[in-house]
Amino acid sequence: MERYQVKTDEEYEYIDHIQNISLNPFYMSRIIHAFIAGYEKSAVPLNLIYIVLPLIYYRPSRNLLIKAQSRSSLRSLFVDDVDRATALGGLQDRLLYFQDLTNQSFIIAANEGRIALRSNGIQLLYNIDYKEILNRNMRDFIRAAQYLGLICSRMEVSNVYRLLGVTLR
Repeated sequence: MERYQVKTDEEYEYIDHIQNISLNPFYMSRIIHAFIAGYEKSAVPLNLIYIVLPLIYYRPSRNLLIKAQSRSSLRSLFVDDVDRATALGGLQDRLLYFQDLTNQSFIIAANEGRIALRSNGIQLLYNIDYKEILNRNMRDFIRAAQYLGLICSRMEVSNVYRLLGVTLR
């Protein structure tokens, strides 16, 4: 017979602290910066950054991106295999959840001088290399974001959203 323990207020407070750390816009700005660093074209369309956090913060999609190779595509990673397609489940809801956090993170990255908004999109001001990051968990997030940027740079924005089955509201 299983016993269920009731969480104390102290345990909930601990969970709140973990959420505050992991959903910190300063940390998320590094993830967006890595995405832009991985994007191979001169400027990233602004509306493309809204898919970054929902994909990177969801472990199944992040794990697929960590294992991606330079020749991978969104289709080969998420669509062609039924088991992998489950990594896109709930993506529309996550996209809406992360929308304000993406805005905050973008502003922080721009204020820190890592990226800049230009008339043709977001421009990278200095590069980031995930191999230089010592913390393994953080390196995984950054690597996944860079590969997502690389993969998305080969597609039109409308095709990225269509393939992922989401819309930006």
